[in-house]
Formats: sequence, structure tokens, C-alpha cells
Amino acid sequence: MPVTRPEWFSDLDAWWAPAVGKDVARHVDPVGIDDHTRLHVQCSSPAWRTQTRLLGASLTARVNELLAPTTQITGIVVQAVPGALPQIIRDRWPYIVGEDLAGQVEPVMLGAQGQELCTIAASAEARDEADRRAPEILARIRELIGEECAITRWPPSSLLPAVVLVIGSPEVTDQQAVEDVLLQIWHDVVQVIGTEHTLVLEHGCETAVDRFVSEWVTRLELPDDAGLISVPMVADAARHYDQAAQIRDQQLIARRPALCVAIIRHTSEVLPLEKQASTAGIPVQRVLLP
Repeated sequence: MPVTRPEWFSDLDAWWAPAVGKDVARHVDPVGIDDHTRLHVQCSSPAWRTQTRLLGASLTARVNELLAPTTQITGIVVQAVPGALPQIIRDRWPYIVGEDLAGQVEPVMLGAQGQELCTIAASAEARDEADRRAPEILARIRELIGEECAITRWPPSSLLPAVVLVIGSPEVTDQQAVEDVLLQIWHDVVQVIGTEHTLVLEHGCETAVDRFVSEWVTRLELPDDAGLISVPMVADAARHYDQAAQIRDQQLIARRPALCVAIIRHTSEVLPLEKQASTAGIPVQRVLLP
């Protein structure tokens, strides 16, 4: 469906950034409005696409508060493909940012209608150094692309999130015990990588543990920049369930989480996804609940 950009659309600082917060705005870029007055957006990663879909209703309400009485949107459509990144930027990235930063700062997408180069940094130190070099980086990009280059801004890099895969036995039904485990995970991650990195809790949608993860994060009612996200991964309903769940599990492992936490009831219990994570070389932490 074609989208257009009304006159009010271009002033993102007036309605988009204030509505969603700086962290979301770095990862989710408005594209345009369709014939049904829905706002189309592009996201920097699958995790952010999932999160934006989950937050669709609340984001719509916030945007409409900022747009009133000029106009209103009826919903948010998350597009599958992020803003096109010129291939020459990927090919010449070490030259653009410097050999020492090329492995620490990664280009992700174009934001703000192609005017911003959005990046992810592995550490706060790499982010700060890239920000310091921003004028030089933008000059090299203009040199490579030429006069048609629309990239004029270098927003602060987002920090690489810490992704933890949470899986649970179908026999686990103690919500408070699971939430205590999640709180400890969050505490441990903060101790290791600091408060600036976002913790992404990935999980399925089958067991009570999956539901407890989503409900816990929602109930905390954290601000956008608090750095904690629940990302449920649903098996494709269009496929046979067993096959769809297997494909979903393979995708979870392929995303290379930093840790897999298996919440179990019996020491002899080994969850299928836990075995896959271990085979793939992903650290597994087993938590036995009474």
C-alpha cells in the first residue's frame, strides 16, 4: 500500500520523538501515512519490530495526543524491511569510522527519511568515540556517495542489547518464583555490562513461564529508556504446530543470545531448546524451582 507524507509529517521532533521517547525513536523510523490513516514505520531489528507491534496501541495513543487537533492516526504498521543502507557504506565501513571502531560500531539503517545513519555500538566507550568523530564520519560518507547524499546527521549510537533467552518447564507454575529469577537476571546483567545496555528477554508463547515474563515486564511500567524489553516469539500459526515451533526455536538460537536461562522443576529435566542452545555453544544457566 502506498504511503504519503503530509505537511505535518516532516516535523518529527514535534510529534514522533516526544511521543515515543529517544530510545524508541533511534530504532523505529516513521515512513509515511497510508489511505487508512495508519502510520507506517521501519525498525532497526527483528526485536524492535516485535516490540513495536506489541506497543502499537499505546504508541498510537501517544502520537495522537501530540498530533491533536491537527490530525489523528488509526494505528501503526510495522514494515518488514528497514531503511535501505547504501551498500558502499557497508563495504567501506572501516574507512568511514576507522579501523579501530569498525568492529565496535555497526551501521544498521537510515532514519529520519534517510537523513540519519543509525548505528549500534558494543560499548559506551565506542559510542562516545564515534560521536566525537561524527563530523569526520559524515564528511567521508558524503565523499563516497557524492552530491546526492542525503545523510546529514549522526545520532548517538544505540548500545548493543544483552539478549537472554528464557525457557521454562510446563510444570513451572509459581509466578513469584519466576519473577524472582527474572529480577536476579536483570541485576546480574546490569552488574556485568552496566545500566546503559538494554536487556532483551526473548521467550516463546506456550508455557506459563512465557506468560510470566511478559506480565512481569508489563507490570513494571518502566519508562522507554529503562532498558528492559520482553520479546515473545510466536510459532507461525500458518504451519503445522510442531514444525512451526521447531522453526521458531531455530530462529531463537540463530539470534545468538548471550545466555539461555532454563527454569525447571526437576534436576533430570532437560528442555529441548536448552539442548539446542548448549549444542550451539550458548551458555546455559539452569534454575531449579522447588
